Amino acid sequence: MPIRPLSTELQEKAVKELNEEPGKQHDALENIREWLKKQPHLNVREDDQTMVAFFRGCKWNLQRVKEKLDYFYSIKSFVPEFFDDRNPFSPAVQDALKAGAVVPVPKVDSYLGPRIVLFIMKNGRMNGISFADMLKVFFMTVDILMQEDDNFVISGICLLVDHSDLPLDYFLQYTPSILRKYVTCVQDAYPLRIDRIFGFSSPTVFATLYNALAKPFISSKLQPRVSVLSGDASETLPSILSKELLPIEYGGTNGTVRDAADEWKTKVESYKEWFLADPNYITNEQLRPQKLTHFEEIFCPDGTFKKLDID
Repeated sequence: MPIRPLSTELQEKAVKELNEEPGKQHDALENIREWLKKQPHLNVREDDQTMVAFFRGCKWNLQRVKEKLDYFYSIKSFVPEFFDDRNPFSPAVQDALKAGAVVPVPKVDSYLGPRIVLFIMKNGRMNGISFADMLKVFFMTVDILMQEDDNFVISGICLLVDHSDLPLDYFLQYTPSILRKYVTCVQDAYPLRIDRIFGFSSPTVFATLYNALAKPFISSKLQPRVSVLSGDASETLPSILSKELLPIEYGGTNGTVRDAADEWKTKVESYKEWFLADPNYITNEQLRPQKLTHFEEIFCPDGTFKKLDID
């Protein structure tokens, strides 16, 4: 599959912000494929578009791409809560899609900024969907955006987390283990550019949980981009983001959440075969080279850490 062409404006942004050199893309792809041939433990998707998403997420730093690829495909083996049984037609995924728990906001013409994604916790809670299953659907959503959305890959993600109408006992699902795994996947495994993360209508208990259980694992670079706000989203969001980018329910003019959720449900279902094939693309730890290096760690099944070899 050839690399999808970018608009002139988005290509200029990729060159300026990501160090992209359009004439040298294929050379970089060949370099990483040569390296992959020497990694017996790695079985990855090697199509051009997937590889380019990793390079852009790593600002075309070859060594960083190696690290990210290894971490990305390794962690899928070690976090079954997020990466097992991702058939879009499985009951848990269908429930989350129907509820509109994770909804990418439709893009606006000529918009070059990050893709806005809504994480509406009450839509999951009211439909009996666990926090872990909502995170599973979140990562399915990110996988699709990595494949299709150049704005998302180049400009990043702006994640809006709506905590309104959540009972306090729901936060018992925010365990140290699941929060740490979530942060690790977002920050270290996926080639994501995090623009901002806003938590809205957040009760005091969430701020406490965030500060105690999640913030310690978030890098100093990313921490300033995370905001936990107690104010109502429909009142606060329009002061942060343009109304043309937001759904009507959040004080904007960009359609409704329900329409966006229905459209996204159809999109995720169209990826059925892709997700059914995804378990083939993981690491075989028995074949990992013995030499260890110092810079990356990944959860092992016993809860300890194992170093990654990225030479």
